[in-house]
This record gives sequence, C-alpha cells and structure tokens, in this order.
Amino acid sequence: MLNQLLTCIGFLFVAFQAAFAQVPDGEIVDSSEIYYQRVLNPTATHHLPTGYFYYLKHKESHLISGDTLNAIDVMRMAAIAGFKLGSYNESEQLAVEALELLQNSEIEQSQRQARRVGLYNHLGKIYREKELYSKALDYYNLALEEVDKVSDRITLLNNRANVFIELDRHQQATTDFQKAIQLGEQSGDTLRWARALNNLGVLKVTNYNREGLRELQRALDLRIAIGETEGMYSSYRHLALNALRESDTAAATRYANRSLELAEELNSATFLMESLSILTELKKDPTVVRYKDLTDSLNSAQQEEQNLFAAMRFDVDKEILNTQRARAQMEKERSQKQLTQIIALLLLILLGLVIFIILNRVKLVKQREIYKTENRISKKVHDEVANEVYQVMVKMQLKEADSGNELLDNLESIYNRSRDISKEYSALNDALPFDEVITDLLAGYQSDGLTIVKRFSKNVDWSQISQHKKNALYRVLQELMTNMKKHSKATLVAVSMNQKGTKTELFYSDNGVGSTLKKQNGLQNVENRIFALNGSITFETAQGKGFKVKISV
Repeated sequence: MLNQLLTCIGFLFVAFQAAFAQVPDGEIVDSSEIYYQRVLNPTATHHLPTGYFYYLKHKESHLISGDTLNAIDVMRMAAIAGFKLGSYNESEQLAVEALELLQNSEIEQSQRQARRVGLYNHLGKIYREKELYSKALDYYNLALEEVDKVSDRITLLNNRANVFIELDRHQQATTDFQKAIQLGEQSGDTLRWARALNNLGVLKVTNYNREGLRELQRALDLRIAIGETEGMYSSYRHLALNALRESDTAAATRYANRSLELAEELNSATFLMESLSILTELKKDPTVVRYKDLTDSLNSAQQEEQNLFAAMRFDVDKEILNTQRARAQMEKERSQKQLTQIIALLLLILLGLVIFIILNRVKLVKQREIYKTENRISKKVHDEVANEVYQVMVKMQLKEADSGNELLDNLESIYNRSRDISKEYSALNDALPFDEVITDLLAGYQSDGLTIVKRFSKNVDWSQISQHKKNALYRVLQELMTNMKKHSKATLVAVSMNQKGTKTELFYSDNGVGSTLKKQNGLQNVENRIFALNGSITFETAQGKGFKVKISV
C-alpha cells in the first residue's frame, strides 16, 4: 500500500514538473529531452527521482499501446535512474524485463542488437555493485560478443577490467585496459581513451608500480585538453590518493585541493565528501580521524541494512509477481484446455454427423440397388416365366395341346428359363475352380447355332484373384453373354482371360450384327462393376462389325 502511494505521488510530481518545464524565455521544451538529461546528467536532488517515475509511467503507457521498442527504451532509462539512486534490485528487475521483452519481440536486428548490448552492460554494472562478480563478467562477455561500435567496446573493456580487479585478476584487467587505450587512441575517442589510461594508472600505482604515474598524468592532460571537468576531478583525486600513499603530503594536498575546487564547480556532494575525506586524512587530527572511521563504519552498516532490506523487498515483490504470472498461466492453460475440449467435441459431433450421412447414403444406395435388382428379377420372371406359364394354361384350357409330350416340352422350357434366372442371380460356388465356373457359365449359352471359343492363359493364378473380383468378372461376362443372346444374332463368340502383373484381363468378342454403342441398362451395369474395382473397360462396336470388350481389373 505504501509503495502504491509513493508511486502515485511520484507520478503526480512528474506531471507537475512536466507541465511547467520551460526555458527562461517561456518557450516550451520537449519534456522527454528534459528527463533524459536529468537521468544521464542530474544536477539537482529531484532530477533522478522525477526521471525514474517519468519513465515508469511511460513504460506502462507504451506496453498498453503495444509500442514495444519505446517500452524497452524507457525501461532502460528507468533502470539507469534506479541504479544511480542505489535501487539495484529494482534496476535489475527493469533491465531483465526489458531483455525478456526484447527477446520475444519482432524488432529489426540492428535495433535489437544495440539495445541488447546496452542492457547487458547495465546488468554487468549492477552485479558489480552487488559484488556478484561472476555474473557481472558473464554479462560483459555477452555484450562484447555482440558489440559493433568502437566507443561501446572501449566502455565494455573498461568495465570488465574493473571487475577483474575486484577478483584480483590484475593481468587480465591490464590486458583489457591496454586494448581500450589502443582503440581509444586509434579512434580519437579522447574521453574513453583518458578513462582507460586513468584506470590502468590506478591499477599500477595500487600495485606500487610507479609507471602508473605516467598513465595518470597522461589521462589528466587529455581531460584538460577536452575540458572534461568530471574526468579532471577523477584524475586529481587519484593523484592525491597516490601521493598520500607515498606520504608526499605536499603533492597530496595540492591534488586534493584541486579536486575539491572541481567538486564545488560540479556541485556534487559525493565528490565534495571524497575530496574533504582526503584533506581530513592529511591533517591527522585524532578526533577527526576517529569521527571519520566511525562515520565510515555507520555508513557501511546502514548501506548493508539498506541492501538487505532492498533484497528482501525485491524477493517479496518477485514472489508476488511469480504468483501472479503462475495464476495467469494456469488461467490461460485452463482456457486453452476448455477451448481444445470444445473443438474436440465439435469435431466429434461433426465426424459423427458425417459418418451418419455416409452410412445413410450407403444404405440408400443399397436400397436402390436392391430395388433395381428386385425389379429386374420381377421383370425377367414376368417376361420369361410368367408368360410361358400363361401360354401353357391357355393351351390346356383350349385343349390345344394334342399330346402330353408337347405339354412336357413346354414345362421343360419353363424349367430351363427358371434355372437360368436362378443361376444369373445366385451366388458363385467358390468351392469349384473359377475357370470351371466360367466354363459352366459359357456352356449354358452354347447352342447348335452358336459356337463359343474360350481361351484361358496358363499364367492366370486363380487362387490370387479375390472373390470379390471373381464375382465381378462372372457377372460382367454373364451380362455380356445375355446381351449377345438377346440382340447380336452372333454365331461365334470368343472369350479369353490373361494375367498381366497384378491385373487380370478379360477379352470378349462376337461376330454379331453390332450396333451404335449405347450404355444403357446391362452395359451400364457392366461398366459400373468394373469402375467399382478401379479397373478399366473399353467397348468396340459398329453396325455389321460385331461387338468387342476389353476389361482390366
């Protein structure tokens, strides 16, 4: 509750500052530039807090509007402000969040790379301050792997070298400083060149290497040349500390006084305390020394207490955030599961409906086929049996039949026709070899005026032909022979069967009168049967040229 209240107050303060952010002549100034400068170069006590809350506010607005790139930029600025305010955990959280957002966004590679390098460098600085040196090195190494700009590389080498110093890896630190110095000199980046020189000089004089004085003095000369006041302060301070270490009181006093002048010029309380601390050390007043030691001890204890409190608050906030994220994830997974179940149910219903429609359609087709078959049988019985029976009955009534022999002949004819109809619609006898069944079928159509020639190739393996295919071939041949008997007036019929690969071929031809091809009734049934087996069939006929059929299934 207190955090929320402070945040609201901060936002109101930022809004008030932005509303009255004007230059002396009354011209309105871009507030984003004002807060950018307040974070990077603060000159008043309220600059960093107002900058921090300004960027936090804009972070939320950019995230809501979906402006990922600007959201990442303001999060980094808020992280910088938080770092300078000493809120390392909050700064770390903002930087990590920005990195995650960057990783999951579709941003151009060059823009993604530059921001990633900046965030890696910032996390390295945070972990150095938190004395997590291994993690700091990890992030500096990641940044150095991706960095393109020479100025950024110099900065990263400087920063990594400072971590090496904390780990007492002075040789590696020296190597990084030398690389940074070389790059700064080659590129003409005097600001970063001087910083690397100064840092190398400090490392050397700390290890009692007097050659370091040369780097310190060279760095000071470069900073004076470009008028970099903050850098000049740093150089004088380090020269003063070195002189103090070497017990050169005169030089230490001179350098410390000059650093104090620059601290006053910069109006920095931190720099003022550092310079005054050196001067206090030079005076050797026991009371002052005791006061200084006590102050340092209290400051250290207070800082440790603040760090512990900040870490605990960060852990609590992180746990709350993780809990919220976990709940959101569970809710998302629950919604997805429900959606999946609904889709699966709908698909199941749809599948059931499709199966029902297909089965109904199949049933309807079967019913139609049964109806057609029944009609054909009924018509055949009526045309070929019932009429014969009726004629016999009429003859008996009129007593036209002059003898019992004629009556018997008529009854035999009716019997034969009934047998033929029965054979036409009865199931095949699969106990007999198929070639014998075909031979028996053809024999039923043989007569004195009709010669039937059959030829079955020896390569036909009847056992490999499915019963379904045999039924189809039988019924097709039966239909062709019936059609021939009714219409063709043929005296010669030739039937042959052959095996070609996995295909069975049937050839039929007769020398009948032929006709113009019309696929009706019987011939249409023949074609349908063959197509149902994914086979092929061709008909060849013309007036006076007989009838030919080629089938492959």
